[in-house]
Amino acid sequence: MARRQEKDKGDHRRSKGKEGHNRADAVIRSPRGRLLAKTYALPIAELSVAPIYPIENRIRLVDQLSIALDQFYVHLPRKKAIYGFDPVRALALLRLRLDALSDAEFHENLVEIMARVRDRHVIFSGRAPYGHAATVPFTIETCWDGGRQIYAVTKVDCSATFKHLELGARVTHWNGVPIDRYVRLTANLFDGGNEAASLARSLAFLTYRPLTRFGPPLEEWVDLRFTVNGVDAEERFAWVGFLAAAAPSYPALGRNVTGYGGDLMLVDLQNARRVQAASQTFDETPPAPLSRPPLGVPEIQGSGADKVFDYGTVTTSDGTFAYLRFWSFRANDVDDLVNALAPILDTLPQTGLVFDIRGNTGGYIAAGERLLQLFSSVPIVPARFQFRITDATRAMAEASDEFIRWRPSFTEAFGTGEEYTRGIPIEGDDAEYNRVGRKYNGPVVLISDALAFSTADIFAAGFIDNEVGRVICTDANMAAAGGNNWVPWDIVRLFNPDFRLDAKLKADFASGKLSEQAFDAFNSAGISISSKATLSPARAEYDGIAWNVEDGTLTHVVRDLPWMNSNLEVYLAQSTLGLADMPNDITFSLTMRRALRVKGAEGRVLEDVGIAPDIIYRMTLRDLMEKNQDLFEFACKELILATAAS
Repeated sequence: MARRQEKDKGDHRRSKGKEGHNRADAVIRSPRGRLLAKTYALPIAELSVAPIYPIENRIRLVDQLSIALDQFYVHLPRKKAIYGFDPVRALALLRLRLDALSDAEFHENLVEIMARVRDRHVIFSGRAPYGHAATVPFTIETCWDGGRQIYAVTKVDCSATFKHLELGARVTHWNGVPIDRYVRLTANLFDGGNEAASLARSLAFLTYRPLTRFGPPLEEWVDLRFTVNGVDAEERFAWVGFLAAAAPSYPALGRNVTGYGGDLMLVDLQNARRVQAASQTFDETPPAPLSRPPLGVPEIQGSGADKVFDYGTVTTSDGTFAYLRFWSFRANDVDDLVNALAPILDTLPQTGLVFDIRGNTGGYIAAGERLLQLFSSVPIVPARFQFRITDATRAMAEASDEFIRWRPSFTEAFGTGEEYTRGIPIEGDDAEYNRVGRKYNGPVVLISDALAFSTADIFAAGFIDNEVGRVICTDANMAAAGGNNWVPWDIVRLFNPDFRLDAKLKADFASGKLSEQAFDAFNSAGISISSKATLSPARAEYDGIAWNVEDGTLTHVVRDLPWMNSNLEVYLAQSTLGLADMPNDITFSLTMRRALRVKGAEGRVLEDVGIAPDIIYRMTLRDLMEKNQDLFEFACKELILATAAS
């Protein structure tokens, strides 16, 4: 009998076949009936034969990406030196064989070239006629147990059924490949500036694949091997399409379209996970907790700035402390986050505060940096930002008053041969980052990870450089994305008009017809428009007004943007710089300005290097399965030590 039991314990249980796990052609609703997402069968084997990327689109894409990287991308010299890869040269070689590639091969080539730049801000997102994303109904995260790294199932789709898989299952293999090896292999597809960031991204997107980024999965299903209570099992899961009906909270940039630092892919991922594993949170009045949470689990009292952050307390064996969780630094105005958080801080325990930015997707850079003053007894010095010196960036700075503070630096740099402009705060001056001052008087500890991105990187660097408190990182480094990305490519085009028209012509365009003066103004700029050219009705755009000048097959755009310049800006169908709009349904972003650290780390580039956290914390299985209880116990002990040292 004992032998029989031992044999049963060692049996390897298998469950194959594609049925029963992911429901294709179904809907996901919240407990109160709100439509959150739709799932559908991925027609991987039956894709339309119609071209996804016709040759004219391919040529325009490669040309625009080449101009973007060669003329505007701030980190190009640094990346070429560090990684020994020239993306501009790679795009030139790709251009020679555009007509020899299938759509999938063309897409994969672009994704690979962009990934090899190793900058998470440099993102190409193409067309996916087969849908938005592909998913399997579970999430895998990593932690440490007994000194050994393990991978565990931490979330499951609330609509899925399983034969053997359950929460807490320890995953050992993905399609026959040891899970650790598979995560490291797929990390090459990602664009993290360091190993920690690439591995974190690889694991985060393991079970959720954005199709516009990666195309359809190469495999139609996943064979997952895992252990449950020490018993081996294997189960097969088909990839299904996923389309969220509940829109994610994309960054609200307001007028400051150039002040962003963040990750839209991570925004999508977090929204999908919330839909699949926590659908109840989408209801306006979710059920109230029945009792106080256990020790080490935060008790959330409310949220602020349109749910950008949660606040409350966390009680551990050392007492009760304040808790903040910033999911992003999304804001409409530069002072939104400071104004929302400042009055709340007085209501929280002053014994110490845990500031949690794990997985933070970034946002409005200056708005995030201005939060630092609320926790510091000395004036905050914000990060400095630099443009790369090229003919294109200098012309852009001259065309818009948005960059007037950098203009003298461009002139100086051309005379001295400097490669970058002088570093300047991205918005305002140092005094504007200290208008409110300190509002929380207790010690503060910051918790971060390798997924916290861009503005979160800049915030953490400022937290260290201004000596606000100690930093605990659950990975070896943060994302090390140290710059300001412009999303989408249209923003670059917006700030690079081909020429200007006198402000006196605004009335002529507002009349709805092209006047003789308008024809003469175009001709004076060396652009001939025919007598048959017509003017479209005015439309609101970029906090201004725009008109199309249609002349045969050519369409020129005239914009009245008072915040940018007092004159009219003209954008030709065939730009003098070679700039053009991306084809429909295709987006591209890149880093336009790089961030430099300040004070003790003055002049250090944040990109690739990232931060050196005070403490690297290894997540436990209890953290993953029981809401980070060990992590918060550890963080609050750091607050006790900080209090004793002060």
